[in-house]
Amino acid sequence: MGKVSLKEDNMAHRVHWLITIFLCLLAMSAGFTTNPLQAESLGATRYVNTATGSDSGNNCLNPDAPCRTIQRAVNQAASGDAILVAAGKYTYAGTDNPCDQYLGGLKAVVCIINKELTLRGGYPSGNWGWSDPSANPTIIDGENRLRGVYVLSSDPNKPSQASIEMEGFTIQNGLNQGAASGSDTQTFAFGGGMLTDYAGVVLRNMRFTNNVALGGGSQNTYGGSASGGGAAIRRTPWRATLENVVFVANRAEGGSGRTRGGYGLGGGLYVLWAEMDGSNLEFYDNTSQGGSTQGNGQTSDLQRGDAFGAGVTIMGYADINLYNVVARGNRTIGGNAATNGGGAFGGAIKAEGIPTVDANGDGVNETATLRIFGCDLTDNLAQGGDAAVGGISAGGALETIHSTLLVERCNIQNNKSQGGNGVSAQGPAGGGGIYLQNIFYADPTATVKNSVIAYNSVGAGSGPAVGGGGGGIWLQGIEATIAHNTIVGNRMLTRPLQGSAIDVLSDGITHAPKPAYIRYNIIANHAETGVAAVHVKPSNTANLAYNLFFGNSSNVNTSQVGVINGMNTSVLGDPRFIGGAAGGSVENFRISTSSAAVNQALDSSEVEDIAGNTRNGVPDIGAYESAPFQVWVAQVASETLRAYWGTQSGIDHYQLTVTCPPGAKRPAEVECNVPKRYPGDADGAWLTRLTNYASYDIAVTAYGADGAALLADESEAMPTDIFVYTPLVTR
Repeated sequence: MGKVSLKEDNMAHRVHWLITIFLCLLAMSAGFTTNPLQAESLGATRYVNTATGSDSGNNCLNPDAPCRTIQRAVNQAASGDAILVAAGKYTYAGTDNPCDQYLGGLKAVVCIINKELTLRGGYPSGNWGWSDPSANPTIIDGENRLRGVYVLSSDPNKPSQASIEMEGFTIQNGLNQGAASGSDTQTFAFGGGMLTDYAGVVLRNMRFTNNVALGGGSQNTYGGSASGGGAAIRRTPWRATLENVVFVANRAEGGSGRTRGGYGLGGGLYVLWAEMDGSNLEFYDNTSQGGSTQGNGQTSDLQRGDAFGAGVTIMGYADINLYNVVARGNRTIGGNAATNGGGAFGGAIKAEGIPTVDANGDGVNETATLRIFGCDLTDNLAQGGDAAVGGISAGGALETIHSTLLVERCNIQNNKSQGGNGVSAQGPAGGGGIYLQNIFYADPTATVKNSVIAYNSVGAGSGPAVGGGGGGIWLQGIEATIAHNTIVGNRMLTRPLQGSAIDVLSDGITHAPKPAYIRYNIIANHAETGVAAVHVKPSNTANLAYNLFFGNSSNVNTSQVGVINGMNTSVLGDPRFIGGAAGGSVENFRISTSSAAVNQALDSSEVEDIAGNTRNGVPDIGAYESAPFQVWVAQVASETLRAYWGTQSGIDHYQLTVTCPPGAKRPAEVECNVPKRYPGDADGAWLTRLTNYASYDIAVTAYGADGAALLADESEAMPTDIFVYTPLVTR
């Protein structure tokens, strides 16, 4: 593991350099204000329709005579105006585009400089009364040659001069490509679909598809970095807002370079020096690709062709809240090289801060805080590049360094951290699900709670062994609280690796080791021989409290071990997952009322579970609070009852038994006191031809595929021929 830690130390140095360069490129000097974007335009309304409009001499104010291009309306607009855009495809107009004056003349289909504007799409042609982007797609198309949208305050001392509130658009096929040679400003690429600099940002009901940021620098020593294939948001003057935004198949790829490749950051979204609230964000099949090279792969300053966060990468000063995030099938791939492969950090999400450094001299340190409330991170990949020394992979779903993190109510499944292939050394791999680290700065902390972390995997590349571990979670030099999670079936694809569920270590850090608090978790089904579920390396401390261990080949390591406190509080028993912990639906990890986890989280103060259900009394261990199974019986007609138990995940079949009172008729559907089987997708049963005013007892038991009884309840009810309707009573 020593080599892994040295690589991590080098990686932290590289990213520190990268943040500083990016901030210097922006030359940022303005502070945050509290001015929000206006919810509605306070100015004029302008109209655009590519099918029926005309730009010639048009101020775009007449809804019956709209302009043809969005750029014409932007040029005519004043701050505070709203621009309504009819369905259609909008491409570069070629005239009167102010972006030709900025960023070396790199063009954009829509360019907004020093204006505060609202753009709304989704209007049907000829009808400005309502908007439906699904029925009336409004597309800004870069045609694989130009950026889609650029918003800029050209004076960094007055960042509030520009803002955009944009709703109901698809931005597709955008491209921003760095030059083959020149300075970083020329070879770096930002925001293939959209770039905002020093500008306020509100995006709602948007879609970014097939946009690319491509670094240049092929003639330079190192390749240009590429950030934000879909969108790059840099230096917002107030909190940005993203709601219902989807990123699909966008790509950020570093340039080649003679010695090493450039960085690829945020294939979907890149955020630098910003405060932001994002809700209902979705990231599918985005790619961050480190630049490959035929050279050594590492320059004298220890930079390599690394890749970061294919869904979203967050860097520099940041205060970010994300709600209900979905990230699936994203790929973060380090660049290949002759000698040193690039690393891959965060298959879906990456955050990086420099807590004690003011990188751009504006009086604000580069602290990064990321809070995630509700997420589905599945089937993402971090993969190191191939070289003589394979590149490291860190965090199949999520990786942070020097960042404060809160993850709550998340489903993190089937992600993979795969090291690059090597000849002299394999690429090490860690954190199949989550990889959290502090190398130079000790203060940031992490909390992961009320989440399912299951069936993630870690595999080192080919070549002589270096190591790795943390099939579910990797904790390196960070004080972390891992509480009320269900951690199941995470795997090691190669050996030697450590900690199939959680790995706690401090290799390579420059400060004292930090403790891990591992409390109230179900840690189950890590059955690989010779690998402990929880591995604590020497000089490290793990404080355990009331965890449930089940089906692991070894619960904790017993050799070359640090300090493990609280193992005596552990519960050893079957969690009795309703869905058999088969993976897939997070509902499969709910626990039955017969689970050994029920009422065992002593001293826990957690009040809700992963689904928002109340934790009553002594909480249950794990992400889910066991929900009582209930049978309701309704009087629906004379001599008729309807038993209802609802649909339950992971049930193979139900067994219903009716106990009939003496002298009463049996139900037409079932014999008295003889169990009847119902399929697992049944939600209830009818009972007819009963005796009115006789009390029937109805018992239902739910069984798993292995024949184990998982849920049971019974109810008593009396059919009647009296029914009350408002306002009449009838017999």
